[in-house]
Amino acid sequence: MTQLLDRRRFALLAGAALFGSSLPGRAQAPAPRPRIADMHSHLGLLKPVPDVRLREQMEATGTGLVAWALVDDQPWIRSTGAGIAQVGEPRPGDLWNWFLRESRVLDARLLRWGLPKALTPADVDAAMAGTPHVVMASESANFLEGDPGRLAQAHAMGLRHLQLVHYIASPLGDLQTTAPRHNGMPAVAREVIEGCRKLGILVDLAHSTPDFVDQALEASQARVVWSHSWIRAAGGRWQDWGYIARSLAPQQARKIAARGGVIGLWSVRARRDSSYPIYSIRAYADEIVRMADIVGPQAVGFGTDLDGAGPDPVLATYADLREVVNLLVQRGLPEAMLEGICGGNYARVLKQAMAA
Repeated sequence: MTQLLDRRRFALLAGAALFGSSLPGRAQAPAPRPRIADMHSHLGLLKPVPDVRLREQMEATGTGLVAWALVDDQPWIRSTGAGIAQVGEPRPGDLWNWFLRESRVLDARLLRWGLPKALTPADVDAAMAGTPHVVMASESANFLEGDPGRLAQAHAMGLRHLQLVHYIASPLGDLQTTAPRHNGMPAVAREVIEGCRKLGILVDLAHSTPDFVDQALEASQARVVWSHSWIRAAGGRWQDWGYIARSLAPQQARKIAARGGVIGLWSVRARRDSSYPIYSIRAYADEIVRMADIVGPQAVGFGTDLDGAGPDPVLATYADLREVVNLLVQRGLPEAMLEGICGGNYARVLKQAMAA
């Protein structure tokens, strides 16, 4: 990263030095810096894992902010040999009822762990200053069932980060992983994006097609991110293997960056593809640096997809993500750049969305 790094070492707070993989309890030294924010995670939410103790992980690793994404189409999708695909058809009301059910699960786990939701810019600041918060997110707006009017109710429940499409057919637009039906952005999607802008909900374009991304950026000034996947020179096509189809082409990534958005790197591993760059914790750190060269360091962040990145992910806990940060520290990244990539970039765009 020749134009961005001067290769000098700089002093961070002592807690940042090579944090180990153990997770001590809350009575411990101050959490390491820089603070971490994760734009996309399911850790302790998708699976009934009672020993996750998310707040303890976040405190021990200096993770201030986690966008915790419930999956509103979960009962109607399955993993296949080529990726995740739709296997059922929800009836009217099913998606909304599932969203309400999963919201109750999310709230119950946050209560058990003593984790507050980030609802305001002040909450985001508190999270990045050392008090862990969770951002209630939804991995798609399927629960709207085509009705933008439901956004206000979801916002009142605490939703602050909304991905528009996922893996089932949606009236809002096409998916990266299926044959296109809309070939662009339907009018209802424009209404949803504008509703998010007015309410203060961050718009997540992950899983959306290039045509949709282009039209969404043209149609609204809403704050946007691409929370999780990776940047591939040729991008992907819907006919490709899932991890290829889900890639983002550099020209699309630069458009999101030009709007002040942030692109998050996931932790999916593909062992049978030697050209795929994310195969270890060190390779994850390398890929973060490569992304910063492509779109600028102000537009890069973590979007780990913990517990949602398949059976063999590169990262499994926030201790793993802290190890990534330690590797970035060892590279000698300028402090402001490191702070931004590790959490400040996501915190910035989320606060901007909330304040709208």
